[in-house]
Amino acid sequence: MSEEKIRPWLQGIVDTLVGANLIRQSKIPHRNRLAVILIDSAFETACRAFLQNKAKVALKENHRHRENLINTVKSKLSDVDDEVWDSINYYYTDIRCDFYHQSAGKTITDVALLDYQETVEFVINQAFGVKIGPLVSAESNSIELQQENSKEKPSPTPKVQLSGLNTKVDKMIVAVGTLGPKNKDEVNEFFKREGDSLRLKNGEFTKILARNSGTKKFFFYDRELRKWQLSGTGRFKFGQLQKEAENGGNSQNPGSAH
Repeated sequence: MSEEKIRPWLQGIVDTLVGANLIRQSKIPHRNRLAVILIDSAFETACRAFLQNKAKVALKENHRHRENLINTVKSKLSDVDDEVWDSINYYYTDIRCDFYHQSAGKTITDVALLDYQETVEFVINQAFGVKIGPLVSAESNSIELQQENSKEKPSPTPKVQLSGLNTKVDKMIVAVGTLGPKNKDEVNEFFKREGDSLRLKNGEFTKILARNSGTKKFFFYDRELRKWQLSGTGRFKFGQLQKEAENGGNSQNPGSAH
């Protein structure tokens, strides 16, 4: 990469066009409208950067006006045809200004948007002697790669060892939170798979759940699904048990019902 390509004023222009690309590739309903505004912002920034840093023109108060700014740039870029400037002027006056100041509900087609961006990039290429399109693509790809690499893979849910729990209620919280069981047989099968010696006797399943059910307790019966679930308090307690398992030991809660 040449020294010119890493100049800070050029990097800012690249970043703005990258932003336009990211918006254009998004699912925002009026993404093309927003992209046009950003592309035009990149163009104006490029004009000022060119005059100051390449043409060595001292910007004055009158250069704050778009028309004066463009006319000065045109005078320095004689190789750029009038047709190119007419196209940029059209997108600015007939589309960009309308989008920015008046019609938030309007947008333009993908083809028209790409035409405008290519026209702007052509002028930037002529002004700075670079190929800005590949720079924008490279930066966009780099950002996508960073986002992909930064996505955290979900950590596996810490498994609560039933053998480390002293109460039947805590073991039932783990069973219900894991299974959403319909009856004691499903819970007993869960205990068996987990290598725990606890087996609920007839009536014990219902008794434990009924004693600890309700919105302020651990369990509730989902009539639609026809199975037992954890209440908000139950989910909180289950989360505590998982956190303790993650930290190397299950809770010992002698105060819970047996």
